[in-house]
Formats: sequence, structure tokens, C-alpha cells
Amino acid sequence: MARPPTAQSRLALLLKHWPADPIRPSSVSVQTYLKSRLPASQDSTTRTTPSTISEPSLNALSSLLEDRYARRYPLSPKLRRPASNPDHYDNLLREFEEAPSRDWFGRLRKRLGGLFRFQ
Repeated sequence: MARPPTAQSRLALLLKHWPADPIRPSSVSVQTYLKSRLPASQDSTTRTTPSTISEPSLNALSSLLEDRYARRYPLSPKLRRPASNPDHYDNLLREFEEAPSRDWFGRLRKRLGGLFRFQ
């Protein structure tokens, strides 16, 4: 009979599969948090023990990674595409994807374009 996975192996698995967030600074990312909970490597002479993470927290992180809540409680199309501005969330997602790779001139052009709107 197989043994249940340890907290360390579950943390390593979560760390391996958790998607990177290009907008969030790496100092406050989920990956940094999970790495701080893993024990230090075996060959280091000064070994610090990380604070433990509880089993319910591991279960919550696993369920978020698997999108359990999105599948169990799907959003209605009216919420995703409001009548007042149906493309708002699509534009927001596109902006989040483009923003990290935008250079200085692109940021300036975007800012000036937001100041002057011609319709």
C-alpha cells in the first residue's frame, strides 16, 4: 500500500505546477512563499527549519491549483460580459499580458493615449 505524500513533497509539487504571475513582484509571489516553506538543502552547514504549513493550507492551495471552485461555482456570462462594457475583462486581461514586456516608449505612449481619447 502506498504511503500518502509528505508535506514537503506536496509543497514541491505545488511549486512545480503553480503558474507564474508576471505582474506580481517576485518578493511577494506564491512561489517565493512556497520556497520559504521547503527545508534548506541537505549539504548546507547552517540548516534552518522553515515554519510548517498546515494540512488545510496545503489542501486549499491544491484546490486552487486544480480550479475546483471555478468548476463547482461557475460564473454567469452576464457577470463576465456586463451590458455596459462587454469587452472590459478581455481588455483588462490583454493589458496584463502586454504590460510586463512594454518598453519605456510603449509605456509613455500608453499613458499619453489614456490622457487624450478621441472618438
